[in-house]
Amino acid sequence: MRNYEEVKVLKEARRNASMAISAIDALMGKVYNQEFAYELTSERNRFRDFERRAEAGLWQHGLVSKDSGLQKAMLWGVLQANTMLNISTNHMADMVIQGNTRGITDLLKARHNNKQAGSYANELAEELMDFQEENIERLKRFL
Repeated sequence: MRNYEEVKVLKEARRNASMAISAIDALMGKVYNQEFAYELTSERNRFRDFERRAEAGLWQHGLVSKDSGLQKAMLWGVLQANTMLNISTNHMADMVIQGNTRGITDLLKARHNNKQAGSYANELAEELMDFQEENIERLKRFL
């Protein structure tokens, strides 16, 4: 049971980080504020680190993680629609803040639904949530 719950939390952490990377990649071509672009690049690099750590944890359980092409395609479409008429820095910062907030919520749900997950998955999820909270605080200056 513990093994299954650990995997569930690790999968959510990996999905969470992967979606954040995809969202940042989709927005970067529309960012014209250099300071904001630097912030997003920095966030992307940290999310990539979280994604790799979650993949390593899944590997320990004999699993190879897969991307959901449908989820990424839907995310790309939503981001394109939301930036079609407004590519202002404050609008995009608001979108990224909402994404970080959704990420925190999804990780909290995964942790609460999998209380028997091991310390590696819980610590990774907690660290990722802390990082997302810090992102929100840093991004507020772009609103």
